[in-house]
Amino acid sequence: MKILFLLVLLPLFSFGQNPPFDPNLGKDFHHRKALGIDELLEKSDPKGYKAMTSKSNFMVVSNYKNGKRWRYFEGDIFRFKAKDGKFYQEDIAFIDDSTFTVYRYNNDIRRMEEFTFKPADVNTVYKGKRGKNLLPVFIQTAGITITAIADWAIAKNPPYKNKDFLIITPIVAGGNYLIFNYKRLFNKQKMTANKDLRIIKPQ
Repeated sequence: MKILFLLVLLPLFSFGQNPPFDPNLGKDFHHRKALGIDELLEKSDPKGYKAMTSKSNFMVVSNYKNGKRWRYFEGDIFRFKAKDGKFYQEDIAFIDDSTFTVYRYNNDIRRMEEFTFKPADVNTVYKGKRGKNLLPVFIQTAGITITAIADWAIAKNPPYKNKDFLIITPIVAGGNYLIFNYKRLFNKQKMTANKDLRIIKPQ
């Protein structure tokens, strides 16, 4: 059952990402190009820089408990639940001084529908996609189960008596769930006294 321990490590290999391109990488110190203030601001906080330089209205979700803010501009995907209980995941078409508008395709009537909301109409904002990603959990658990069944057939060690299987399976399932869903676990921002949605009009 040592192969089960290898299955525990498989999800970790999916997190390898290529580092961002650095134009100064490998260049001599004297030949490196210094970034301007605007470039530094844009690189460190793209949304914040866009808010400072935007000439169009944008929306801000503020969490006054931790001081965090999420900014949304025309063209951004806005995931939210209105106070009537309906969920929307659409591009923001327009942001006026007191309302914002999204379009949604209605399959029943086969045309786009326009929906306009005030910030006060929004009950909950989601920073990312809703729901849980359970596929990696099922894949890893299935792999362990198949290995345990093979061990049962070869070594006559049934899964319900296999300590490795009984210990490792919940660890792998729980670990995969946290790895692939940690962002979604803190996804929901319900508008309360400490959180609100506002439309900002640049000066």
